[in-house]
Amino acid sequence: MSIANDIALAVSARLQTITVANGYATDIGLKVMRGRKRLDPSQLPCAVLIERDDKPDKQSGQRDPSAKISQVYVLEGHAACDADNPNDMGHMIIADIKKAIFASKLTYGNNQQIYEVIYAGRTIAPREDGMAVVSAAVEISVDFVERLANP
Repeated sequence: MSIANDIALAVSARLQTITVANGYATDIGLKVMRGRKRLDPSQLPCAVLIERDDKPDKQSGQRDPSAKISQVYVLEGHAACDADNPNDMGHMIIADIKKAIFASKLTYGNNQQIYEVIYAGRTIAPREDGMAVVSAAVEISVDFVERLANP
């Protein structure tokens, strides 16, 4: 595979630890999907890892075939909630995601170190009043070095 895929798998593995049995407030880790956009109620609770565009810190090519990459991930959590107070569950989802990602140093593949994991913000998605499902997300940026000839 690639370093980017290995890191996505490592982040997914962290999200999979988010269960009440593991001491978290939610069970969004019971089902973790990478890249899924459409969800149906039978898939809740769940987490979804969305990959945004990566950003190299400089132009790289054949002379210097390595690049420091900043890969942005949006880590979404979706769960049933109190229809009158959906933000309460949204805050629990955000706290669980932060705890899972930042509790210890993130590694990938064969215990390879990631240069940095940066918190880039969070959101609780707007929804129709009375809807008993909430979506919340944490955005992170993962910095790593990629050898372009052997990604």
